[in-house]
Amino acid sequence: MGNITNESGDKLPFASIHNLRTDQIVMSDNMGNFAIAAKPSDELRISRQGYERSLILLTSGSFSKSLDIKLTTIPQEIEEVKLSFRPTGILKKDVTRLNPPPKVVALNSAMNNYMRTPLNEVAPKASTPSAFKQPDFAAGQVNLMKLAGAIGGLLGKATSSPKTTADYSETQEFYKRVKSAIDLGYYTQYGLDEYDFDIFLAYADQAYNLAKNYRKNFDKVAIDSKLKMAFSEYIKTHNFSKKQSEG
Repeated sequence: MGNITNESGDKLPFASIHNLRTDQIVMSDNMGNFAIAAKPSDELRISRQGYERSLILLTSGSFSKSLDIKLTTIPQEIEEVKLSFRPTGILKKDVTRLNPPPKVVALNSAMNNYMRTPLNEVAPKASTPSAFKQPDFAAGQVNLMKLAGAIGGLLGKATSSPKTTADYSETQEFYKRVKSAIDLGYYTQYGLDEYDFDIFLAYADQAYNLAKNYRKNFDKVAIDSKLKMAFSEYIKTHNFSKKQSEG
């Protein structure tokens, strides 16, 4: 698993990740996340239009956490701009061509002074005569609806706990629970075995923050929906039909 950004920290979608040993190629999603089958000593080549290519040699430590990969922008040369003005060498004559005419300078100065001058007259304001105003029956009373909304907001903040990022052990326990609760037959029909599903599950977790959002409040229906949404994008860059026919 990994995430691709540029030197400014912007996420880079549609980057190409190529495993040079297996010749498998996947693309990063809209958030720069990707997952690809690999093993230690494999080389990954990451490329994207407008950026320098990056070559990464995987080690055993590369599989203990998500890879953070930064691509460097290729510098672009700016076309040369040719100036049409050619000085004559006579300062008095050349200065008249560079500076605006005196009348233009005077007009701009007068306009700037006018815009800075405050208004002398009070701008008219539309208002309803007091004889036609409706009486305000709520004047001096507490707005019960606003008060109830404020109390509800305080109670919601007091009872809800902030979501935190899952650590490695929490993530692994969440993955085990997902595999035991979700119907894997939906995915095996596409040719995924247990190893392939583990890689896909890590991809879906990265894309939708599954462990962060659902490890403490395990919502099977919501998790199943998020997995199928992620799988619809995942199969665009992964083909398991050949593996299924060979098996």
